[in-house]
Amino acid sequence: MELIGHNKQTEIFLKAIKNEHIHSSYMFVGQSGVGKRLFALKIAQMLNCSEEIYKRPCGICPSCKKIEMGNHPDVMTISVLEDKSWISIEQVKDMIKGLQMNTIMNGYNVRIINDAQFIKEEAANSLLKILEEPPKNTVIILITPSPHSLPRTIISRCVTVYFGVLSDTEIKSKIEKYGLEKDELDFVVSVAMGSLGKAIQWAEDKKLIDEYKNVFTDFKKGKFVNSKYERNEAVEFLNLLASQVRCYEPEKLGMVLKMRNYIMRNTNIGLTLEVLRQNLT
Repeated sequence: MELIGHNKQTEIFLKAIKNEHIHSSYMFVGQSGVGKRLFALKIAQMLNCSEEIYKRPCGICPSCKKIEMGNHPDVMTISVLEDKSWISIEQVKDMIKGLQMNTIMNGYNVRIINDAQFIKEEAANSLLKILEEPPKNTVIILITPSPHSLPRTIISRCVTVYFGVLSDTEIKSKIEKYGLEKDELDFVVSVAMGSLGKAIQWAEDKKLIDEYKNVFTDFKKGKFVNSKYERNEAVEFLNLLASQVRCYEPEKLGMVLKMRNYIMRNTNIGLTLEVLRQNLT
């Protein structure tokens, strides 16, 4: 389980564990792909590791190994199921079941909710009860890029920890193994915009890189304008275009973001893209 960056957050948690000032609930906030979920698992390892504080997580003790393999009896992660759009009340109830009991491996019960912005209202109400009266040695971590989509009652009971984007150097060091050419590598780093998860998705698909690596100049020539995008696809395309405009003609970035916002407000996609193309040419 390899995590890069976020050294400051690691130091904060190590100090909190050493001083026995661990809170019962946290909210990890930051854009997708920067390592929030991996960091939550790292915290689970730090809390349950059998090594001395300053060596945690050791990565080799039984608890650390079980958490890495996803079969630790006191650590559970839930997220939106593949065929669903929301985190259900049944998932939340299953997650908190047994928290009143002692831990099996004499450490901490850790519950991680990935993409917590998708918790349905009734599930949030069920979660709130455990946040208000947390059992001993329980830590619940909610992970989300958009905290304000959650009920205020949930937010107010969590300690918020913010995660910034990764540096271009950090991302580049992790995707060099994919054997990309320099221009391909530079392109992937630019479109990742600090997200290692996004960088890996691009690095693993060279055909996609070939199609879009000259997206800015191609778009100005009329390519992509007539594509029949769904609205969410058009927004994603303009996010991609924005990453390139930011690198080459940053003074025009505002125009791209403005048109993206128009599309998000249900303007005609084809017409909006054509207007943008004319403004960028």
